[in-house]
Amino acid sequence: MPIDPKLAQSIDQALKYLPDVIFDIQNRKDYAKNPAFAADISRLNDFKQQLMIVKDGPMPSSSTLAGIQGTVTNTILPMIESLISANLVMANMGQLNTNRTIEPKDAIDQNVKLASLQNALQGMLPYLPKAERKLIPPRVVGGKLLFKH
Repeated sequence: MPIDPKLAQSIDQALKYLPDVIFDIQNRKDYAKNPAFAADISRLNDFKQQLMIVKDGPMPSSSTLAGIQGTVTNTILPMIESLISANLVMANMGQLNTNRTIEPKDAIDQNVKLASLQNALQGMLPYLPKAERKLIPPRVVGGKLLFKH
């Protein structure tokens, strides 16, 4: 028995944007300087694998779907929000600011893709069973917003 067609469509949307977001993070000029980015990539790749299994595998259990809902709500969306906020800070820094680690245009371009993924994931949530939400505030390190790991 296949999954709900609306859930399958929302998974397809998320899978459409995930590779671009992963690519952008991996190709940031400051990627090697920030180990949090590698952790974010690992989480996004694990999440991508979970989505592919649910989409293409046998009918997932409600606990599997609740686990994906929990991952989206507790991990992926807060991480995306943190990345968007950090990119906004970078985009608004002056040309000569030494704290700026990426170009404003790159930060803005990344935010377009992050926002597309964010919208796709938020569109997926109504089709998933509820999981407990844990609020994880972003952390600031050296004037940069980072997702709390």
